[in-house]
Amino acid sequence: MDAIVLLREDHKTVEKLFKRFQKTSDEDTGERREIADQVIEELTVHAWIEEKYFYPAAREAAPETTDHILESIEEHHAVVWTELG
Repeated sequence: MDAIVLLREDHKTVEKLFKRFQKTSDEDTGERREIADQVIEELTVHAWIEEKYFYPAAREAAPETTDHILESIEEHHAVVWTELG
């Protein structure tokens, strides 16, 4: 499978998990834990694909945008943790 396609699918999967998490109540701790575990697993794989394939290819294709790419990586990680909080 193409890495870009996989990354897009990961985004959709994680978005659905976030929506599921937001629909739960504070009392649904078991379900929230299950969803959080799935999010962590999805994002771990997602981050690995980005860091191993996507970001290096982007840096090589457009070296003048390295600072922008690094900023995007940082923002991407911040968004993930904000959504779970």
